Formats: sequence, structure tokens, C-alpha cells
Amino acid sequence: MGEQIRKNHRTKRNIALLLLSLIFFIFVVYALWKSHPETAYWLNLFSSIKSYIEANPWALVLALATLPGLGFPISPLLILFGIALPPLYGLPATLALAYTAQGLCTTWTYALARGPLYNLLTQHILRERKLPKMTQSNTMRLGLFLRLTPGIPYAMQNIILGIMGMPVRSYLLVSIPTTSMWSTGFIVTGGAIFKGQFGWAAGGIVFLVALMLAIYIWRRKNTEYVG
Repeated sequence: MGEQIRKNHRTKRNIALLLLSLIFFIFVVYALWKSHPETAYWLNLFSSIKSYIEANPWALVLALATLPGLGFPISPLLILFGIALPPLYGLPATLALAYTAQGLCTTWTYALARGPLYNLLTQHILRERKLPKMTQSNTMRLGLFLRLTPGIPYAMQNIILGIMGMPVRSYLLVSIPTTSMWSTGFIVTGGAIFKGQFGWAAGGIVFLVALMLAIYIWRRKNTEYVG
């Protein structure tokens, strides 16, 4: 009975987090549109950003390696990767660049959370919140569970796993494949939609939906094993 109550609580919490994120996103879009309600303005702005990235692709790679670790949404950067870089380098090289940049971001945020910023983050971010205890037997499952929980920002996932003291090898084994799967979906889908390749876009969307469904099923089966 108690376990079922906890499951229901987690489900409601996750739904609330997703709804809050959606509301915030809609509010931001609305505020931006109200500030410049002309479609031409946004098309010109997008064209300028795309032209700059094509002339300076290193800037986008640097942004992906740094900004998500500071709390910037990662999905717009991945979509820009899919739009701007495949014409320059091809899709395989673009994916490799994205995996590398995101892997660097994943690593440096974890390193800071586990090392120099441990005390500061524990006091000001976690405060009185208690995290599940990480043991040798549940390390990988707990890491995956956190990575695959909707509503937890990417940077916060890195920080929490660092604070919990997850071994670096296990951390990378959990983090790199999971983040790379999402990156692939967003890059392929974003680039295909921009180019009008609706077959590829549909395939990317199906991949993301299938990934979310697989995550949901896995979490349902493994909830009872994480404390």
C-alpha cells in the first residue's frame, strides 16, 4: 500500500513538472512574440543566426559544450545542430560533434559538482532534500532512473549524480548513451523539418516517441528498485 502511494506521488509530481515546464515555455514564447509580433522579424533573426553559425560552426559546438551545464535549454541547440551543420559536414560528423560537445558538458558539470562545488551545491540546491543512497548494487539503475526521469533539467541531473558520488566510469556509461539518443532524435528531426524532408522528420519524431515510451515502460518496471 505504501509503495503504491509513493508511485502515485511520483507520477503526480512528474506530471506537475511537465505541465509547469510546458506553461513556462508557452509564457516565454508568448512574451517574445508580444515584443515583436512581426513574422518577418523572427525569420530575419533566424536567418542571421543560421548564417553566423555556418560561418562560425565552432561557436555552436562551444555553446553546446558549455551553456546546457549553466541551465540553458539543450533542445534548441541540438535543433540548430541539425539545421546548420549537416550541410557543412554531413549528418554522421554532425552527430559526432554533438556527442563530443555534450559529453564534455556532461563531464565538467559532474566534475564540479563532485569536487570544488560539492559543499556549495549541497547547501544551496539540495538543502534539506534527501537523495536515495547509492550503493554498489544499485549505482547503474539509480543513475539510469535519474537520467530517464522527465522534468529534471539536464544540468540538475549532472549535479545530482555528482553530489551522490556516482563513480565516474558508471556515470559516463549511463550518461553518454542516454544523452546521445536524445541528441540524435532532435538533430535528425530538426534538420529534416527545416529542409522539408518530411519522411526523415516523421522518422525522427517516431524515434523520439518510441524512446519516450520505452523510458516509461522501463521506469514503471524499475521504480520499486530505487529508494
